[in-house]
Amino acid sequence: MNRLILTSLALAASILPSYGKDTLQTDRSGYTTGTVGGAIQNTYTDRYGNTTGWVGGKNISTYSDGYGGSTGTIGNKRVNTYEDGYGRTTGTIGRAQVDIYSGPSGHTTGTIGRRRLNCYTDRFRTTRCN
Repeated sequence: MNRLILTSLALAASILPSYGKDTLQTDRSGYTTGTVGGAIQNTYTDRYGNTTGWVGGKNISTYSDGYGGSTGTIGNKRVNTYEDGYGRTTGTIGRAQVDIYSGPSGHTTGTIGRRRLNCYTDRFRTTRCN
């Protein structure tokens, strides 16, 4: 489930400016809703890791290869990421480099392009970022 939230957060953060606190809520069925950078996000991630939906008016469509890799688009930006199974996600979203670590305690830190991420996911699957 942490990967669902991380995927949604990384995609949203890659295209939207952040204005203070961002909040996302993921339910058990894979729907993630909330606000990122003042824009509304609504995405669905299926059990295979494929994500569809929209963030701030841009369509999202990513496909998981089943081995940690994801490819697709967000708006007109190409997405290529890889999660190593130990919490580290690397790759690119558009021209921005992705380097994120999600720990077992629910903390997610790293960078997408020049933007720093510092987020926490609680036991209710609510993610808050500063």
